[in-house]
Amino acid sequence: MMFLQDILPKMSKLYLGRTVDSFLKDVHMETEEEMREVILKNIDEFQNKERVKSYLDFRNESRDVTLLNELILMCLMEKEGYILSEADLYKEVEDMERVILEQGADDEYINRFIPKDVKRIYSAVLDAAWRKDESLNEHEINILTVLRNELDLSKREHYLLETRIDRFPQKGNKLHTHQQISRSLINLQTRGLILRFRDDISRYIIPKDIARILRYEMGGELRNEVYESLLTDLNVTQLREILNQLDFNVSGVKEALVARIIEHNILPSIALKVFNSKELSDILRNLEGAKISGTKKEKVQNIIDYYEMLSTPISTDPTDDRARLYDFYEELASRDYKTLRINKIIDKDIHVDNYFEDATRYIFEKKLDIDLIEMDGTRNADGKVQFNKQDVLLWDNKSTEEPYTFPDKHFKQFLRYIRSEKMRVTLFIIIVADYTKEAVAQAQKLKAFSELDTDVALIKATDLAYVAEQWKNYSDQKKPEFNLQVFNITGELTRSLLLSRMEWALKGIDMK
Repeated sequence: MMFLQDILPKMSKLYLGRTVDSFLKDVHMETEEEMREVILKNIDEFQNKERVKSYLDFRNESRDVTLLNELILMCLMEKEGYILSEADLYKEVEDMERVILEQGADDEYINRFIPKDVKRIYSAVLDAAWRKDESLNEHEINILTVLRNELDLSKREHYLLETRIDRFPQKGNKLHTHQQISRSLINLQTRGLILRFRDDISRYIIPKDIARILRYEMGGELRNEVYESLLTDLNVTQLREILNQLDFNVSGVKEALVARIIEHNILPSIALKVFNSKELSDILRNLEGAKISGTKKEKVQNIIDYYEMLSTPISTDPTDDRARLYDFYEELASRDYKTLRINKIIDKDIHVDNYFEDATRYIFEKKLDIDLIEMDGTRNADGKVQFNKQDVLLWDNKSTEEPYTFPDKHFKQFLRYIRSEKMRVTLFIIIVADYTKEAVAQAQKLKAFSELDTDVALIKATDLAYVAEQWKNYSDQKKPEFNLQVFNITGELTRSLLLSRMEWALKGIDMK
């Protein structure tokens, strides 16, 4: 998945403007660079959970915009990386509408997935709500939402029942046009929920910064390849129970049962609802790090969440074991134990610190192509490289669940590292998941106390990884060499500052 910062350089002025408008009102900027800079400076607001939740409330929009917003987000969430080309996204939305119409017209399909009494009660209320005019008001939408929750119906099942009263996707079961889909795409951009960018072709994406929040709030289903992993982890008896409860053929070997469940569009939430609360708990017990307690509905969501967090087991660099740690660099920095355990990165929580250090050494050695200097003993910084003939650079990793505060004990520890070096330390970098304003003040204080004019920089792990991946794109050399001047400041090494420094530090200077 791509972060917002990775996407911004590929966005043009029109689409950058829509993103700015989604969380900064009445701000006027002339250039694309100004827009990118202000977005990066306000990235915390962009990924704020409450902002995302509020913009997922479409009740004040027209019926068509509301429905299409939901379908577009569903289509994106079901794709690897939450990304689709513009052409594919239009096709996916149209195909989803057609599939729901076909399923809604199939009595056998409806009766399999929606219990008779549930169908009777919800259909009666739904029909009454639609009958009075051509739309549903906010009050009616709220009532239907409450009723759906009480009857344990999904939004997709709501759509299926709307097809039977000629109200999905539009009156007369008419498909939406490209023009209508386009309006919703603009609406979602102005809400800061999706971004449009261009590389070889135009694409739409839900950025990684907000993907988990969005998926959780919308109750998204799993992508087919991840869903297949979930089904494969179930035993044959459980797979047959799913098919039997929904009145499908239960014969065949395990692979055939898995394929049949996917082929018949049995969504993960529907398949898991077949099991009782105890059976769901038993499934969760086999998923390391998954939460076992909760209502039946919560247990179903816990299982879906577990598999959504699974990544591909294929490392980005099979030649180096540390590459797998680098693939989870942000999670190591922030001590995201759940994700790390689910993906079998750690066996024990105490491994996090060492693995964070190993991944950082991998960045400097393999990604930045800088020789590491080995240090004697254990009372040292986590890493050292040559800065120039006279000076060295040190770094230290501090993984924390909360933003790093730079406590006094670390101040003394780092000061000792700096003063005990035989060569002058020109730069000391502290690598964290996030940091506070107090930490920035401590960095400036450490520079003064070093008595060596040592610069002290704070950098987020995500930003260091970004530099590791992108720096060669900023070089104008045939054989790019990384310049450590990119990091050589005291204070915050923000993404925008790093971009600015790479612009000049990685290019040859023509003195003529």
